[in-house]
Amino acid sequence: MKLKFRIDTFQLYRTGIAIGIALLLGYIIIFFSKIPSDAASLWEGVRAGFDNANEAFKWFLLGPIVRWRGNEMLFNERGAIQWLNESVPIIITGLAVSIVFSAKQFNIGAEGQLFMGAVAATFVAVHFPAIPVLHPIVVILTAMVTGALWAVVPALMKAKLKASELVSSLMMNYVALYMGLFLIKTFIRDTKAGSLVSLPFAATAQLPFINERYRLHIGIVIAVVSAVVIWWILRRTTWGYQVRLIGDNINFAQYSGIATQSVVFQVQVASGAVAGMAGTLEMIGYYDRFLWLFSPGYGWDGIIIATLARNNPLFVLVAALFFSYIRVGAKIMGRNTDIAPEIVSILQAAIILLVTAEAFLSGLKQRSIEKRARKVEEALTGREVK
Repeated sequence: MKLKFRIDTFQLYRTGIAIGIALLLGYIIIFFSKIPSDAASLWEGVRAGFDNANEAFKWFLLGPIVRWRGNEMLFNERGAIQWLNESVPIIITGLAVSIVFSAKQFNIGAEGQLFMGAVAATFVAVHFPAIPVLHPIVVILTAMVTGALWAVVPALMKAKLKASELVSSLMMNYVALYMGLFLIKTFIRDTKAGSLVSLPFAATAQLPFINERYRLHIGIVIAVVSAVVIWWILRRTTWGYQVRLIGDNINFAQYSGIATQSVVFQVQVASGAVAGMAGTLEMIGYYDRFLWLFSPGYGWDGIIIATLARNNPLFVLVAALFFSYIRVGAKIMGRNTDIAPEIVSILQAAIILLVTAEAFLSGLKQRSIEKRARKVEEALTGREVK
């Protein structure tokens, strides 16, 4: 399959600058927080602040892929695998949210959909006949069907009752959390364990490992393939064109003969199906039983990823890998320094605020448009335009 897509260079520069500003902000925060209060002089304090900030950022920016043995730099296999594994659920939720956001529908129920998908998949992972290869496929399909069914409720309320999908999908997240925990506790709890966890999954339900030592599973392959498939559906099929047209102008789409209510319903359900897969890939890939006691937050991460990627499924991959990288880097930084890894939340917030702020660098974009327009006019008229 040959992939062709146009990159908005302005948005690319804008996102890069936003990331640079966020990293600079993080560096400044670390610098000022690490100036010793008992420094002999102001200069000594400033130098200590720079040394501590440089050391922290070394682990933060390089830790996921580099480890040190004395002065020797080596590839950090464990860190790289942790980075890839942690990116899988947020890639999938980012894809789910990008589908629904492409139609300008603001369903934020991915968190509940992935949670209920994981709960339903747990029953199948424990009780389905232990058939190699088929077992994990059935587990994943069960999660997708459950996520789709969970998305039907806000979708129907939107289509039939004109209820805000923003509110209904948000409320469904809380229903999913407590209903899911109730089902695990009542029907499939491992009573021999010291906490609320499910019975162990059957061995045949586990995803195959690419690297068994550090538990790199094929979830990352599934995530990449899903991104390409969803990009193709949204960009190369009639249904995808209808979805994007509804997102651009729903009134025009309706006047063009598109059954907008039906397509919006389908978008919500498709998004739920993809979201349902997210938590399940982590459960049967990295763990051997259901062990969430609270909502993992991947659905909210998906909103961040889709926003940063501008709802492009291929850019979702890049955005999710970036966010996963800085999170793993922050954890490694926290283990090797006394800097709290929660600083990554500040970086995320700064990046999203700058990327979503329409006025950020808007003047530069306007001047670029005017410059191109002058060049076109000069080429057409043969005279200089001021």
